[in-house]
Amino acid sequence: MKTRGNLVTERSGVNFVRGVVEATGSLFKEINLQHDFGQDATIVLVVDGHVRPREIALQIKSGATYVSEEYCFLPGTASHVFFWAEHDLTTLGVVYDPLEKTAWWIELQSAARDYRKSHPKSGTTFKFAKSLWNRFDNTDFVSVLVPTLLGEAPNVPLQRLCAWVNSTDVEAHDFGVRAIRAQYFREAEAWDCLIDAFKARPIENLTLSLPIALAKLLGHDDLGYYFGEIPNEVRAPAITKVLTFGPDEIAKLLSLLPEYDFERPSVGYSLMPLFGQRKESPEILATIQNDTKYDYTVREIAGQLLCWYQRDPRWWGFWRRDAKE
Repeated sequence: MKTRGNLVTERSGVNFVRGVVEATGSLFKEINLQHDFGQDATIVLVVDGHVRPREIALQIKSGATYVSEEYCFLPGTASHVFFWAEHDLTTLGVVYDPLEKTAWWIELQSAARDYRKSHPKSGTTFKFAKSLWNRFDNTDFVSVLVPTLLGEAPNVPLQRLCAWVNSTDVEAHDFGVRAIRAQYFREAEAWDCLIDAFKARPIENLTLSLPIALAKLLGHDDLGYYFGEIPNEVRAPAITKVLTFGPDEIAKLLSLLPEYDFERPSVGYSLMPLFGQRKESPEILATIQNDTKYDYTVREIAGQLLCWYQRDPRWWGFWRRDAKE
């Protein structure tokens, strides 16, 4: 009598996930196959020996069918997608690669909800990268996944986060920026990492998370850090570096805007400290507007901001972060 051909492969994935969860102190509860309708197990999160009131469901896949060199693939019928989107528990998809002997995860509930907005009655295969930040292993389960599920900042060393910020993997870059912004904003090395990355990376390898971090650094009533949160000996030199931004950096910021709105509470309004940061800002905008090396849309937005300055220079002065004369 033979077992199902894929049973050993399936169990290797479940056993790997169980091993990670239990080795790090959380509780793993496998669901009987008779009751498997899109979730293979649940996890009760335990931190430092204390049970947290948070239970997470898992859908686990294992084997060569579900992986490539760079990606994981998690299929689901229309019923599965509906189930993951609407279930009370957040469901994580975990795909185990038996050749690499590790796994990666995706937050299936959010992915399913996003998919159903445009495909309410069809199934799909969710494709996600084997990224630096979404590994399901003993280290990152504790330092990344559990804090993320609890709405807390990940506990990852700054040096490692800076490596993510400078990665060509845009998802890892974005995660690294947001983690530094939340956890290491009091450290000079963190701001050096973010500012240097913004200046060096091409536009296609940036997300809005980094400009928002810089706007928070400069100060903004809607999203800035509270007064005194960043030591002045850290904040002042970092601001000085941002104040050196010229036409290329400002044009890069403008190109990242998802919409061309600068009224509160738009993204453009959130980034105004970067656009109006110093006395020379209007001249920088004029340079962008008149230089054909920049994209037409970027030049047009620069012109709109310049007109705004000319109409209301007093209001514009509110955004200056240099020493006003």
